[in-house]
Amino acid sequence: MNKKILLTIFAGLCVIAFCSCAGCVANETDSGNGTITIIDDLGREVVIPTDVKTVALSGSGSARYVVYLQAEDMIIGVDTTDNSTNSNTEARAYMLAHPEIATLPLLGANKAIISAELALGLAPDVILYSTEGSEGAAAADEATAQTGIPVVCFNQYDPAYEFDQFAFDIRLLGTVLGKEQRAEDVVNFFGDMRDDLIQRTPDMEMSEKPVVYIGGVSNRGTHGMTSTKPEFIGFTLLSANQKATGIGGTDSANIAKEKILEWNPDIIFVDLGTLNAAGGGALVELKTDPSYQGMTAVLNGEIYTVMPDTSCKANHETSFANAYFVGTVLYPEQFKDIDSHKKADEIYTFLVGEPIFAQLNKNTGSLAYQKVDLSTI
Repeated sequence: MNKKILLTIFAGLCVIAFCSCAGCVANETDSGNGTITIIDDLGREVVIPTDVKTVALSGSGSARYVVYLQAEDMIIGVDTTDNSTNSNTEARAYMLAHPEIATLPLLGANKAIISAELALGLAPDVILYSTEGSEGAAAADEATAQTGIPVVCFNQYDPAYEFDQFAFDIRLLGTVLGKEQRAEDVVNFFGDMRDDLIQRTPDMEMSEKPVVYIGGVSNRGTHGMTSTKPEFIGFTLLSANQKATGIGGTDSANIAKEKILEWNPDIIFVDLGTLNAAGGGALVELKTDPSYQGMTAVLNGEIYTVMPDTSCKANHETSFANAYFVGTVLYPEQFKDIDSHKKADEIYTFLVGEPIFAQLNKNTGSLAYQKVDLSTI
């Protein structure tokens, strides 16, 4: 897509985001007795204390946005997905930076379950529930009815494609947690990165660009070459020539091997989450599967690695770090000032408080952000 068109689209999204925020502020009303009424992501009216001190969390990866907002010290209970971590395998930046989250008590026995008994024992001021749809709203209403604890529903939208919804929810949580200014800083940080990536992209006809493909994408487990991400932001924001766009879901899709061979990509990126897949994953397949040996990218050695960004939903900080690395490969002149490792740590430091690229890289075989020599695999 033409860079100017992309910028126009995203400028429009920023306007929507501003309107969403304005709507959130307008729907924040003083309820008296030290409380306010807010409208959450599912359109529910929720009465919360004006000065929230403690929160418990439910839903996959629900601590992620709380860490973005520098409110991790307010968490007193967590979802099962955030109740464990391993520094040697962890792919979630927020958990590497704040492993203490994994030591906190559970709010429920299973993912996205709120136990009334456990909630009453913890007695948080508010429960933050990462969920969506009518079932999520019903579960939140039931939890409040059983415990008297307000439950605020939010969703983990993609700041690259759902910027308005993402901004609304970050600001919503900022209001709940008393982190309004930090919420604005987070929204602006993602918006600036998104715009920077688009602006760096040269205006070129799609036919002039190399065909690209990303394989080995994780989604509810690890996979090999045929697993891709149709809306991989390192391709979409950089207007790359990706043939998988529009196939399957935005998060992941399984592509027939024959189709990959037909596309014959000039450059292949591999999600390093694939290292844990059966048989060694995409890199081993590229090295040993005769079907792939004649592809242009394999013949020319144009195979590069990115870090896995999907673990308990999308880790947006890694998604954007990946996009900057992809930019250095596809458009070296426009990204010549970018050191991918330093850029990743800049992003991690701002969003989770620690420069943890080295540990994340170690956790993926120290292969991140480089051209791969298949003979060494």
